[in-house]
Amino acid sequence: MVAQSKEALPLLDGIKVFHIRVFFACSILRWVIKYLDLGRYNTSLQQIIKYQSLDGTVEFCNRFCNGTMWKWCQFYCILLHISVLATERKTALDSPFNIMLLRSLRNWSFDAFGITGMEEKYLQIARRANKVQKSIPNYVPFPCNVTDSRSPEVPESVHKLRPGDIDVIAAMGDSLTAGAGIFANSVFQVAIENRGVTATGGGQGTWREYLTLPNIIKEFNPNLIGFALGDSLTTHKASQLNIAESGAESADMTYMAEVLIKKIKNDPRINVQKHWKLISLMIGANDFCNEMCWISSPWSILENHKVDLLQVLRILRDNLPRTFVALIPPPHLKNLVDTRKGRPSFQCFVTTDVECSCLFGLRFQRYKSMYYDIMRQKSSIFIVANGLWNNLLETVGAKSTTWSELFHKFYCPTLDRPYLATALNSKQ
Repeated sequence: MVAQSKEALPLLDGIKVFHIRVFFACSILRWVIKYLDLGRYNTSLQQIIKYQSLDGTVEFCNRFCNGTMWKWCQFYCILLHISVLATERKTALDSPFNIMLLRSLRNWSFDAFGITGMEEKYLQIARRANKVQKSIPNYVPFPCNVTDSRSPEVPESVHKLRPGDIDVIAAMGDSLTAGAGIFANSVFQVAIENRGVTATGGGQGTWREYLTLPNIIKEFNPNLIGFALGDSLTTHKASQLNIAESGAESADMTYMAEVLIKKIKNDPRINVQKHWKLISLMIGANDFCNEMCWISSPWSILENHKVDLLQVLRILRDNLPRTFVALIPPPHLKNLVDTRKGRPSFQCFVTTDVECSCLFGLRFQRYKSMYYDIMRQKSSIFIVANGLWNNLLETVGAKSTTWSELFHKFYCPTLDRPYLATALNSKQ
């Protein structure tokens, strides 16, 4: 069993989208829309159902649904009702019993499908499938000279912050940061969150086995805290300050920021006023996958994302002094679409349609080029740990927008530029 963390439990108690949103119900809903061509009724039904009780919805569906597809249509209406209810931040679905049931189910998945990122038998399978970085021999030194990587005195300004000055590292985001299914060998193992090896929030092992941002910074400051220790959910102690949740969207980040602040302030190891904190935030993929095609103006998703992120930054600024926030754009999802080409397997077909209906749903194919343009306005780069580390040191205006092979380009602090890059010190 994985150790539980009481401090992490509030994360699930007021969540808007991730978890209590009834992810599987909404996924089935979108599948039904695509194959039964009920999408043309979606907007009007949402407006009607939003203001009705469940009994009223059933009565409405009985009147609305007729003909040979009556049962399917009624099923669609009821699921839509659940979907509309679940899009509010907290609903009747967020009852203590439902939360307890969900936690039990997620904990059971860890016991049933294996801790794939920590048990040797699963790691061996991952190595054979080339899912794991090749280990760096002990005789190969760390690429950077870590001498004097920490300031003699705690810097007062973020513009004088060295890598070794970071005492606390945290990560916010979605399944990419939670590490869902990194070592999965079946669709069921996608439920296992291998957050200990994620690029921004994983600190499992060392940089020799897993090159992650925390494992890099540990070389500059061995006393770094906050990184995930291994496979874990946010309710497990091993997740520490990697509080990313699978299925999270931009609108969820304000609540996630509040949870992170609470965890940091309640951690006896952390001096909030003294310790420098690095918080990584990567979010947006689920907005494109599951929301963009369901709003009247898809382009508005960019402005909504901007508003959400500004609110998150204000919350962090007002509550956490001495904090460096790294905003990381998500990968362009055209990469995801391209990976399915030439893979006609049923498993691949079902998982991609369920998890990213806006890009794979048949009724949205004619809008795909527009969706790509929207995503391109937000990001056109895929950042992994090596590239993220380089970006932290590259001056503003000269940051890399492509990524290369592991260790092909690995920057280090220098005597002339020993600090993490900011807009101000980039001009000096």
